[in-house]
Parts: sequence; structure tokens; C-alpha cells
Amino acid sequence: MSKDFNKTEKKIISFLLDNPYSDRKVIIEDLEGYEGVGEALDILSKDFILIELTGPMESSLESRVPKKVYMVNPEKESELEGI
Repeated sequence: MSKDFNKTEKKIISFLLDNPYSDRKVIIEDLEGYEGVGEALDILSKDFILIELTGPMESSLESRVPKKVYMVNPEKESELEGI
């Protein structure tokens, strides 16, 4: 893989390899000590390192707002192991 990842991006990739289909809010909360987690998620999704999926929220009150969940792109997973 030719892209050099910063510390935050590496932590996100590692987190999602262990916890696929994690909610954006959960990722940001779990990695709160790292800078720019939200922006890094957007960059990694744009570069197709991560796949961003949407689904309905758990509560009916929030059902109109789609929930964003992330996973590592299965096509890139073997290249990213050990990051």
C-alpha cells in the first residue's frame, strides 16, 4: 500500500479490523484521545480504505436519520493487516 497513514488513521483502521460495522459516534468516542478522528474517517472513506454503510437508527425517534457504520474495505484488508 503506497499511502502513509498518520497515527489517527492507523488507530481507526486497527479499531475497525477488530470491530467491524462500528457506528461513527462509537469510533469517535472510543478514540477521543486522537486528533481529527471525524476528518480521518471521511478521508479513509473517500480513499476507499473504509466502506461507509448506512442503516436505520435503533430508536424510532431517530429513524429518519440514517446511522453511519464503517468497516475496512475487504479488498484492502490483507494489505492493511499489521498497521
